[in-house]
Amino acid sequence: MSDFAILHPVREVSTRGENVTVREMRWKDAVAFTEKITGLMGRFIEPDGRLVVTPEKLGAVIATSGDLATELLERATGRGREFFDDLRPVEVLELLAAAVEVNLHEDLVGKARGVGQALSTALGVQTRPPGDA
Repeated sequence: MSDFAILHPVREVSTRGENVTVREMRWKDAVAFTEKITGLMGRFIEPDGRLVVTPEKLGAVIATSGDLATELLERATGRGREFFDDLRPVEVLELLAAAVEVNLHEDLVGKARGVGQALSTALGVQTRPPGDA
């Protein structure tokens, strides 16, 4: 895979006889989307009280929230809500899978974790590694 593909991931999904381009969101859109996800943070709390955010959990939360899913699709494809309203569920889920893959991949989530760890270190905040009780 080229560095360009890693820095600017794109997926093409064929829907209703046309190719829909799914791209990584711009920073401003990603921040706005992240702000909406924070309202659903309770779904990321493990029974032991740890906050665990993984691409799989993010995908599950997005898939069960219609408005959040549609917003991700709009931001990742540049298409309006009306485009998705007329699609079959299987078509929307295929596009949604591509949008999650492009926008919430492990490398990106890992970089976000790294920023969080650096911020914790800079502020002198003690954090627990995943798996510690």
